Amino acid sequence: MASRGRKPLGRGHTMTLLQLARLYHNRVGGSPGYLEQLEVFVRRLDWQASDLHPERIDAYLTDALKHLAPSTVRNHRKMLRVLLHFAASERLVDASILRPLRRVKQLPPNPRAWSHEEIRSLLTVAANMTGGRKCPRNKLARAWILTAYSTGLRLDDLLSIRHDQIRGQRICPSQHKVGWPHVCWLDDNALAAIRQLPILGPRIFGDLICRDKAMAMMRHLTRVAGLPGSTKFLRRSGATYCEIAGKDATGHLGHRSPGMKAYYVDRLLLAEEKRQEPTAPPLELVESA
Repeated sequence: MASRGRKPLGRGHTMTLLQLARLYHNRVGGSPGYLEQLEVFVRRLDWQASDLHPERIDAYLTDALKHLAPSTVRNHRKMLRVLLHFAASERLVDASILRPLRRVKQLPPNPRAWSHEEIRSLLTVAANMTGGRKCPRNKLARAWILTAYSTGLRLDDLLSIRHDQIRGQRICPSQHKVGWPHVCWLDDNALAAIRQLPILGPRIFGDLICRDKAMAMMRHLTRVAGLPGSTKFLRRSGATYCEIAGKDATGHLGHRSPGMKAYYVDRLLLAEEKRQEPTAPPLELVESA
């Protein structure tokens, strides 16, 4: 049923899925990051809003599981579900068709993070980098690594943080993905590296390097260091070392749901750093004569 005081669009109204997604985002007041996620997804589907139907969505999810990760398909399921219910509220589809969508099982996350030793190897590679039009690349790469580890910020948030947001050893940007402000800690290493960067505008990194070049810089660093991963691994490392220090990584990551940290904490690194002993006592073997 449509909200009181708002005229529904009606079933005869033709609307693409992309238009419906933008209307839904505007209605609920979602973050820019959520809108970007919606738009990227619905552009994959050549559907009209009136095409939304549980049977068709179930068929899409079944087919998507053949070539996409279950975690990705689960996100697609969430987005299609909210769009289906929104379309029903706008009378673009018949509300009588609504029913639960097929389940998408997802294996428990097992994330990989970098140890302190591995991060130091990245810093060694960064120190030997040359070039950089706006800023020496070795200084930029060092500041990027140390800030990403210390703050736990995502790539887009790193590019958007500003010099005037720093107060003492804290910075409070609005997270691009969810729109919520997040207070981050800048350790002494990160602050010292940031002070070595030229100031060409209000943004610490965004005025020195673009998104594509930042990603290319990290690919170069990991390739030379012989490590897997990207900037996201620094976010995971910070979260894992929070847990190693006995702190809850939820605050470091800027999450509102405590369960989300399971997608970032490296269980193996956590066990190694805490020197966890085997839970089962060793078996005493009797040597045969």
